Amino acid sequence: MAKPWAPSHIAEVAKGLGIDLRIGGDVKTALVPILETELRRITKEMEDKTLEADPERKTLDDPSRTRLGFNRTKGMMSDNLRRVDSVAAAATVSANERLEGHLLRLLRIASQVAARERVGTIKERHLEKALEQMGIGNTDAPLDENPTPMEVDPIAEAIQPGTGEVLSPTILRDMSRRFGGLPLDNDAIEELILVYYDHAAEIQLDLQENLNTPGRIIDTLDRFQTLAMLGWMRRMLRHAGERAREQNARKISLEHIVHIDPWE
Repeated sequence: MAKPWAPSHIAEVAKGLGIDLRIGGDVKTALVPILETELRRITKEMEDKTLEADPERKTLDDPSRTRLGFNRTKGMMSDNLRRVDSVAAAATVSANERLEGHLLRLLRIASQVAARERVGTIKERHLEKALEQMGIGNTDAPLDENPTPMEVDPIAEAIQPGTGEVLSPTILRDMSRRFGGLPLDNDAIEELILVYYDHAAEIQLDLQENLNTPGRIIDTLDRFQTLAMLGWMRRMLRHAGERAREQNARKISLEHIVHIDPWE
């Protein structure tokens, strides 16, 4: 049988998820069987859905969506290595998540360009305009050994698809430290996620009700782009951080965000 994770390894993973407090030794040990139980549930669920989609399949798949091929990504990463010898599985998974996030952003922008032309298919010209907007040049050009440093958009860096979510507690914790200067408590995280998904639901309903009105569709897509880029979230966290510091609070809590209008 496979050995479970080491308690110390789980603690290191938790740090990467934004957990700032020290984790006690007994808690580290208790987390191992908790994660084992959850993994058993996840595995059974994925197995059931995999066989539901393909009863003859012999390999466990991700039944929720098609992902970039692990081995192909790993092989291409290996071809580009310069100072290390091999690619770990964790690096491959991370690269695939970042590639899928890049693809999502690129196609969203291309979709908006196509919608403005009132066409239902993304064409090469739409892709070229999307690449321009993202500041990406000729993808066939040779790799620059000494590239000019570019300003990185921290919002774009924060949005990673991970489990398919656009906004997650991990992303919010990261954004809170970047823009609010303080960590978020759990109630504040829950409230911000509810604000996000409530507005996303409104946009979805508006889009469904105006499918035959091209002008309204363009406006709705613009609203969605504003929602997805999270500029409004950055403003909320900055204001909330200022309020929290005025009160000498160590965290941004629900009371620091409830009266802030995210769209003003």
